[in-house]
Amino acid sequence: MPRNPDKIDYSGGLPEHFSSFDVIEDPRSGGNKKHHFGEVLFMAVSAMVCGMNGFAEIEEFCKLQREWLAKWIAMPNGIPRAQTFSNIFQIIDPALFNRCVAEHIGALHPRLQRQIIAVDGKRLRGSHGLGVEAVHAVSAWAAQSGVTLAQEFVADKSNEIDAIPRLLEMLELEGQVVTIDAMGTQVDIAEAIIGKKGHYILALKGNQGSLHKEAVDQFHYAATQLDLSRCRSWSEATSTEKSHGRIETRKVVATTNLDWMAGEIRRRWKGLRSIVLVESEVVCLKDNTTSRHTRYYISSLAQSAAEFQRDIRLHWSIENQCHWVLDTVFREDHNQTYKRHAAKNLSALRRIVLNLLKLDDSLGKISLPKKRLHALMDQRYREKVLSLA
Repeated sequence: MPRNPDKIDYSGGLPEHFSSFDVIEDPRSGGNKKHHFGEVLFMAVSAMVCGMNGFAEIEEFCKLQREWLAKWIAMPNGIPRAQTFSNIFQIIDPALFNRCVAEHIGALHPRLQRQIIAVDGKRLRGSHGLGVEAVHAVSAWAAQSGVTLAQEFVADKSNEIDAIPRLLEMLELEGQVVTIDAMGTQVDIAEAIIGKKGHYILALKGNQGSLHKEAVDQFHYAATQLDLSRCRSWSEATSTEKSHGRIETRKVVATTNLDWMAGEIRRRWKGLRSIVLVESEVVCLKDNTTSRHTRYYISSLAQSAAEFQRDIRLHWSIENQCHWVLDTVFREDHNQTYKRHAAKNLSALRRIVLNLLKLDDSLGKISLPKKRLHALMDQRYREKVLSLA
């Protein structure tokens, strides 16, 4: 006999301030339902805000916080088991949950002013199984605001080149600057960004053979034949930073003079206005060794080398403020959820929770683990983070 003989509608149940989650449709069919779909989502978000990272921890949190949960949701059949959470997250369409990331941050955050939107991929290492590759996600990160704007997953037997255009479709890019590493330096991607009235800074490597070669030759010519301080279309900027037992010196050279570039190449890259060289020298103080790296970029912006230096450095905040945090605070790479949809939806949920915690500054500048501890121990703070209060 089905568990829901009276045909009760269990598709709703979200608290009032969780309307952004309405984009996620209840995928369950049949009469074997015991828990409101929206309530399951609310329980999972609340538990993760409070430091729970897996389905077993989410179940235990809900059992211990049942009285608090009852303030906001009905729970007619009690707390779901960990396996029920897993089953529900497995059948949710990840594309809808990805849309929810964008909808949720749009509801919480006013329209972004000019920002660096860093696009980069991350493999969920713990999601691989026997004969199953780990899930690979591509995220758009608002560097100055410190929030994830959207996320897209790389399809099996595919790569980031296919996922990035789908990610860009979810974003409002007018006036924003999109930065992507060399994998995303593709003519179609540059055209899509310009088509949405945005700007781009794209890393340039050997995967763009003729363009890369011309850039290398032009900067070599400039270094050996020109006095850049007297060239109006060229600019330079140098900075030195000492941290973590090393001294790093960065030199950036940028030019808007592209007359030397073959017309066929230039026409292929819509909006192209500048090329950029970044040379870095790192001295390790421990063993006095030196390493040098040279990188090239193309951009639709016509700005100074100092501005390019700032924007390119901001790109890497997606690594140390997003990906690193997801691994160390949320234990993303250690989470061994093998079911594909469940792993993807948990990934989206982590980014929603990271956004919620990042956007709250009521406790001042404290670490994310401390914020999660406060949310666990202080119900008023928890409600504030969840926009319930």
